[in-house]
Amino acid sequence: MTHTAPKLRLLEQWSRAIAEIAAAQRAPSFVPALLASVRRLVDFDFVMVFAYAGTARPLTLADTLDGPRHRIIAEDYADGPFLLDPFFRLVEEGRRDGCYRLHDVAPDHFRRSEYFRIHYGRTGIGEEIGVFFDIGGGLTGVTSFGRWDSSPPITRSDLEILRALEPAIGALCAGHWSNLHARREQSQPRTAHPAFESLTLREREIVTMVLRGHSTESIAMQLAISPGTVKIHRKNIYRKLKVSTQAELFAAFLGLSPEPYSPRDMAEAAQIPQHRRTSR
Repeated sequence: MTHTAPKLRLLEQWSRAIAEIAAAQRAPSFVPALLASVRRLVDFDFVMVFAYAGTARPLTLADTLDGPRHRIIAEDYADGPFLLDPFFRLVEEGRRDGCYRLHDVAPDHFRRSEYFRIHYGRTGIGEEIGVFFDIGGGLTGVTSFGRWDSSPPITRSDLEILRALEPAIGALCAGHWSNLHARREQSQPRTAHPAFESLTLREREIVTMVLRGHSTESIAMQLAISPGTVKIHRKNIYRKLKVSTQAELFAAFLGLSPEPYSPRDMAEAAQIPQHRRTSR
């Protein structure tokens, strides 16, 4: 009994959690119930759920964020920067299930990228784990469990627990949004600046990789070209787009004038105020 007691407690906790999530199926309380249930086994500060269909503007299905955080983390993200997100890249590659820690799948210079600086770096998010699920009708859902910068880092044990829960979480989320494909909106993100038409396919590929946070060496390795060739491509890209900084390149990628990208609330708050973690 000594060895089975901890297992029985975990099983009881997850059994109660499943019951709570199932009771909230198709109800507005589903996502809060999902977060509360997962917290029985591993702690997170928030959850948000997006649905992707190609390069169309992703649908924000639900989140547990307050108003200012929702505007910056969800709305600004869906307005174009999502195209550079590591989770979106996995969706592009055809992932329809699985559980992934953001920083494990991000490029080598992710934290130096313009995407991280302009968007991700001001959200206050410390870490995320995404659970992928297939909604049907060409839609892939990602339920992202996150912690703020002020919270403890995600441990190997935390990741292993969430990976063990992933099949159930994915199935419950797929069931909750199973009819989404029948009523989804076909909205599109901003198109790139017209000057992008002057770039070759290889140059556009390199722009995306640079903005996602790949180093010159990483780009060279993945495209099987030399670092010197990557540098020549980057020089030609900047010349054609008439930009001189990565901030200007980021703006052009989003279809804005080739000048530093400035989100609507950037002047008011460079970073979202964070809630300090409290004991539970």
